[in-house]
Amino acid sequence: LFIHALFAIVHTSVETMSMAFVNTFVDMIRYVDEDFDLLVECIKSGTIPDLEGIAQFRCYLEANFAPNPDRAAELLAIGRPSAQSGWCGRVWPKLRVIIAICSGSFAASVPQARWFLGPNADIHARGYAASEGWIGSPYDPLNLNQFKLTKKDVIEFLDVTKDETISSLTQAWEAVVGKRYEIVMTTRNGLWRYRIGDIVEVCGFDPCDGTPIISFIERRNVAVRFTDFSATEKQLTDAILSVAPHHIGQVVEFSVIVDDRMLPATFGYFVELANDAGPHSELAPQLLLEALVESVTDLKFSLERGKIRKPSINIVAPGTFSEFRQRRLDKGSTSLGQIKVPVVLTDRASVAWILEKVVREL
Repeated sequence: LFIHALFAIVHTSVETMSMAFVNTFVDMIRYVDEDFDLLVECIKSGTIPDLEGIAQFRCYLEANFAPNPDRAAELLAIGRPSAQSGWCGRVWPKLRVIIAICSGSFAASVPQARWFLGPNADIHARGYAASEGWIGSPYDPLNLNQFKLTKKDVIEFLDVTKDETISSLTQAWEAVVGKRYEIVMTTRNGLWRYRIGDIVEVCGFDPCDGTPIISFIERRNVAVRFTDFSATEKQLTDAILSVAPHHIGQVVEFSVIVDDRMLPATFGYFVELANDAGPHSELAPQLLLEALVESVTDLKFSLERGKIRKPSINIVAPGTFSEFRQRRLDKGSTSLGQIKVPVVLTDRASVAWILEKVVREL
């Protein structure tokens, strides 16, 4: 991301940015903030620092990177991204849109992205895709979680309220508005009734051709599980995003574990903030518990029996989740921009690692 940032901020003519996930954009701007002085010096002198992994590309990069002291002076006058809202509008006056996936847990990064962008650039949904194929195109690009189903492949819907059998499959024209289904995909490339594992909700139908319009809800069977109940990915996400803005701070990213460091066990939220914690952050664990009780069946019963305590909210150091993705990349993942931070973290090594990143517990 350092190289992407370097080649981006040297140009004033950037109009559009496109990436897989919106948190990649936020990460890049935060890299600029952290390494601002180095980036400006590189632009002024026309030099590219010795970075791991670029040796074979250096000759191509240097051929397209000349000294630009005037641009360096402009950037110094503008200052760091963290110094002001709308920094991107001053650095790239022609920037009008970034295109990225912003649904599900990625919605947490959208407010921070908008703060960096300012009022003159929009965020557009990229589309709904999986490794297995293309599922849907943005129906209204400004609605970041609304997609028109593809016609290139066959999409069927598995009713999540029924048994997981073929008899529970619903065809596109039989889908009911407001109901939730798991996506089942048959592709031209050989997949036959392949379960994607995503749960969607049918929002309506395109009046032009009757194609279903869907929104992503959550991954199926991703949950924090306790003896008497479980909380799904959407319930965990909705709870923290409802409480955070007024009582925790601007959440950039988060993940959740079963926190059994003290009994009884509870939900352990690891939260990275864009700024300092809010003035009433001490209220956040109780408010988060109330939000979870409202949506999670049987949680109140377990609470009354003393089988669960208030959630722990652990603030991690800035850059923790960016470092998490880099760790995954170093372990063999193919692309940094494709690595997702799981909403529910179960890998013991990763849990131990992220516990070391905690700087404050609310």
